[in-house]
Amino acid sequence: MGLIQIHANLATAVILFNAILGLWGMIKFFRGDSLDGNYLGAIALSPLLGLAQMAVGLVLISMGLGVNVRFVHYLYGALVIISAPAVFAFTRGRDDRGAVLLYAAVLLLTAAFGLRAQMTGYELAF
Repeated sequence: MGLIQIHANLATAVILFNAILGLWGMIKFFRGDSLDGNYLGAIALSPLLGLAQMAVGLVLISMGLGVNVRFVHYLYGALVIISAPAVFAFTRGRDDRGAVLLYAAVLLLTAAFGLRAQMTGYELAF
């Protein structure tokens, strides 16, 4: 498996992980739950997964494989990484039901950012 395929698989993992977290948050919100350690810990993994994907992407760029990728691809990737920490900063660490809704919405949006970034990346021929 080549680095481009690893990068693409990480993109799929980012999309699915954030979508699952967003749906989990929506379920928590509609059940009336507040933030707990399990959910917040899972949220903390989201930017780390994005950073791992970015590291592989930087290796691809250093190998000269990033020339055919549109610039917006990098912007969507950056949004994936900074979204969850931005919500934490915006909510100032609140753990009420409103914070759960905000995290859930932003994580679903982050999944969409990941999907859009995947669309602007390389076209893999299988």
